[in-house]
Amino acid sequence: MQIPKINPIQNYVIVGGGTAGWMTAAILAHSLKHLKVNISLIEAPDIPTIGVGEATIPSFVDLLAFLRIPLKDFIKNTDSTFKLAIKFENWRQNNHNYWHPFGKIGNQIDGLDFYQHWLNHYAQQGQFQFTDFSPAVHLAEQNRFYAPRPGEKSNLSASAFALHFNAALVADYLKSYSLNLGVTHISDRVEQVNLSPSGTIKDLTLKQHGNLSGDFYFDCSGQAAVLINKALRVGYQDWQEYLPVDTAIALQSKAHQAPRPYTRAIAQPSGWCWQIPLQSRTGNGYVFSRDFTSPEQASDHLVEQLGEQNCLTEPRQVRFRTGKRNKIWYKNCLSVGLSSGFLEPLESTSIHLIMKAVLNFVQSLPDKNLSEATTNEYNRRMDSEYLNIRDFIIAHYCLSERTDSEFWRCWQHAVIPDSLQQKLALFKNYGRLQHNPDDLFATDSWYAVLTGMGLMPTGQDPLVARSNTNMIEGALKDSYQALHRSAAEKLSHADYLAALLNKQ
Repeated sequence: MQIPKINPIQNYVIVGGGTAGWMTAAILAHSLKHLKVNISLIEAPDIPTIGVGEATIPSFVDLLAFLRIPLKDFIKNTDSTFKLAIKFENWRQNNHNYWHPFGKIGNQIDGLDFYQHWLNHYAQQGQFQFTDFSPAVHLAEQNRFYAPRPGEKSNLSASAFALHFNAALVADYLKSYSLNLGVTHISDRVEQVNLSPSGTIKDLTLKQHGNLSGDFYFDCSGQAAVLINKALRVGYQDWQEYLPVDTAIALQSKAHQAPRPYTRAIAQPSGWCWQIPLQSRTGNGYVFSRDFTSPEQASDHLVEQLGEQNCLTEPRQVRFRTGKRNKIWYKNCLSVGLSSGFLEPLESTSIHLIMKAVLNFVQSLPDKNLSEATTNEYNRRMDSEYLNIRDFIIAHYCLSERTDSEFWRCWQHAVIPDSLQQKLALFKNYGRLQHNPDDLFATDSWYAVLTGMGLMPTGQDPLVARSNTNMIEGALKDSYQALHRSAAEKLSHADYLAALLNKQ
């Protein structure tokens, strides 16, 4: 049997700049730097970055390492701060807070998840919350920071971290990175998308530069979806029935003197607000549903909460439709960022989905033949990414006990997708979670949120009975105290940043 020769893709065209476009360019240019490829990015002048994706999860730090970008240099040039967790305020009830931390929470005991032993502790009227055994939470509560080092033995080493950053500065940083790797930047607008008889994209007609052709195209044009929707007519799955919020009001306020190493997600009468601390300012926003309040009311509410004297910009409105494209990869076009779908920024997943879309493409790199089996498998994997994140976000809402406003009362009879119902039903029995290697959120994340929202199993794993309960109770107390002491010995978040940025 003769294996056909490789017919490699040589010309990649990216439509759209911003975080999605320049991250796509950076990953492609780095991953394909030893191949003879041309990468062109077309960016319409004077289109601002939306800027709601200013918080990340730990996978973004992994991406910087993959791209061989020094963390210090990135932080210095993007106004970044560190992020250890998200603090959820008033979600379960008013005046009730809980944490979703990064990294591990406790350790397996006698072959069982730490959660099962904590659950037994809780059932015996124990004093500790589940996330009391998170190194990240102990650091966050004391406004301190520690970056685990490979090989270093510390009870804080199970912590993990991400970054808060200025999205516009990140786009500029990745632009410089990409241009240094040979990406061609074309400042122009796409006037027309020209299709071949087979329905693939043949070339683009630009306003000033004429026609530009490529072998493969990336649609990073945001909600305009110039290629994937307007030209290729790929449909969109609307998830508004599950997640009714549809608008965000964003504005910037003065920086805190001691920036917190975590994001705040604060439930409001008609949605929730974010607070993201950067070095020079704080990013704020109100995510809400127009069915329950108006943009004007939401803007006034946000400004009132922050104090008008602290606001640095005018409120800016961003409308969106929760859901995803039916096919993220269709023919010779891949949609990335807002052109592929939108999930509200509650768990800071927008940057991750951009990154994952492009890295999965590189792992599935086609040639000019564009195998249908390859595109189908890619779309299956990305569908799974979106669905798992969607269910995780819905869990924050549907488990709320709040009934103090029309918005929160609607969740008492909201439609819950079957996939989430199955996850919750399994958990309610014995505190067990579905085995799902495709789920972005590890078991500790699910445990933290479900427990934080007050969902408790009706039974316990029978295998807990084989462990020495008294010994474990003593170990829990010792572990909590040791974590608290270790965190207290670390630098404050502000001092850690200052030391890092001043280090030669």
